[in-house]
Parts: sequence; structure tokens; C-alpha cells
Amino acid sequence: LLLGAAIDSLLKLDALLHLLDRPGGVQSAEEIAGRLRRPTYQVSAALDELAQAGLIDRFALGTGRHVVYGSAEDEHVRQLIGLLQSRYRDPETRGRIARAVIQRGPGD
Repeated sequence: LLLGAAIDSLLKLDALLHLLDRPGGVQSAEEIAGRLRRPTYQVSAALDELAQAGLIDRFALGTGRHVVYGSAEDEHVRQLIGLLQSRYRDPETRGRIARAVIQRGPGD
């Protein structure tokens, strides 16, 4: 369900796992885009969708013009994503997860 409903692209999967590797830390869409080597507008849209799904946290700083993202503070969500992350580290399982995302999502 997690893959089919909220993580419907490889970009979202990569962004989610990237943030999970940085517990307690926050990054801007620009920083994450640089790390993932993707256009900022694509990463920003993916992050906003992940935040709306409750899989990551979104923080507006100052007057709201500067936005940063971090891994979800909800322990249940972190456990689910941690399970996904542990499975993603195995090359064979990673291939199955990636194929599932591509088949169910827009395929970006």
C-alpha cells in the first residue's frame, strides 16, 4: 500500500530514503535536488506530495519563503519507511521495489 499510494515514482522513493538517512536533519529542495541530480522543481513537487501523505515533515522558516524537509517524526511512519529502507539495501529486493514503483506510478 505504501508503494502504491504515496510512493508512486522513483524520485519520491529516492527523496524519502535520502531524508531517512538524515534523522533530525532538514534540507531544502535545492539541496536534495543536487544530491539526487534532478531538477529542483521536480524534487520540490515530489517532496510536497510526500509531506501531504505524512511520510516526511515540511517546515516553513521565517516568513514561509524558505522551506525545508526532514524525515517524519511520527514513529510509526519512521518504522514503516525504515522497513522499506532495509529491504531496499538488498540488490534483488531493490529491483523488485523499483519495478513496483514504476508499474504503479507515472514512471519518472
